[in-house]
Amino acid sequence: MADAQDPYRDPGGYGVAAGPHVLRCGDLVLDESRWTVHRAGTLVDLSPTEFRLLACLLRHQGSVLTRAELLEHVWGRGYTGQPQVVETYVSYLRRKLHRLGPPLIQTRRGVGYLLRGQDPDPMPLGGPGLADG
Repeated sequence: MADAQDPYRDPGGYGVAAGPHVLRCGDLVLDESRWTVHRAGTLVDLSPTEFRLLACLLRHQGSVLTRAELLEHVWGRGYTGQPQVVETYVSYLRRKLHRLGPPLIQTRRGVGYLLRGQDPDPMPLGGPGLADG
């Protein structure tokens, strides 16, 4: 189902997925084959879970991902721990990435998280055309 529609989806949740090996968003570069992340040219030291979470956000950049979707993509379907782990790891990523440049990870209160680069002419979510379904 969702796996056939999303070629970069990692069904095991372990960061090994088909598709490009380098993911980018502005000055953020994640190299999946080398397990490295650079922001503004600076190497960022991430834990394996932080890396998988960032890779997931990069693969779906511009789209809001719910806590449930992040839990499934990053921690796997069999995860039975606390769901608040998502907020904890998002805060770790923000602390490490945002000190090197403008914020990239945004919260959509009551919905989830998204990763957005700096748009030259940003249009706010919920703008014209989105209310008409």
